Amino acid sequence: MKFKELIDKVNKIEEEIQLTECIYFGAIEKLKDVQDNLSKLNDIQHVRRVIKPFLIQWGMMGRVVGRGGLNWKKLGTALRNLEKEFHVLRDKRFLTVNLNETKVSSAIKTIYQELRSIRYIGGVTSTPKILHLLNPEMFVMWDEDIRKNYKEKNGRIGDTPEGYLEFLNEAQNELMETLEDRRRITARGLDEIEREIRRKYKNKTLARIIDEYNWITAHPFTDD
Repeated sequence: MKFKELIDKVNKIEEEIQLTECIYFGAIEKLKDVQDNLSKLNDIQHVRRVIKPFLIQWGMMGRVVGRGGLNWKKLGTALRNLEKEFHVLRDKRFLTVNLNETKVSSAIKTIYQELRSIRYIGGVTSTPKILHLLNPEMFVMWDEDIRKNYKEKNGRIGDTPEGYLEFLNEAQNELMETLEDRRRITARGLDEIEREIRRKYKNKTLARIIDEYNWITAHPFTDD
């Protein structure tokens, strides 16, 4: 992907999501105290009052996770128990992390598997959204249409821990190709280009920016 293509598409979706940005940034901010240590996660304060409303309001998943009787306490317990795996990924950057390093890949797959096993709450689309809230630098969100697009490029992508890891690898490759395109034009370093992009989009992480690109690419009815 060319750098201009990324910017053009992200610019377009940025115009459309301004009204929901406060929900996204608000949820990230309210979870900052647990992003550094998931053992601090509280079932009421963080799970029911931040994660659940985020999935319903911003993720538009009310039909799935808005029903009564779901085990949100189980989600809180699972996340606290995954502190060791989240710790492995902390302070890593999506652009430069080695996703094939054993500790990294094992942590990602374990986290995905544990959340995916929680009935309804850990759905194929909701799981990466929850993970992104708790580590917005590393986890890229997806939906059915995004998965379909990526699966056409890599048949190993799918709703398994290994399939999600493949998706992260493909998204990372897309970003690296894009930033390399910018480097050829500007002769700037990749770190400087990353800072340039983040400044342009309210310091959103590259994991979120590639998600915006993926979303508008997968939903062409918004891309006139």
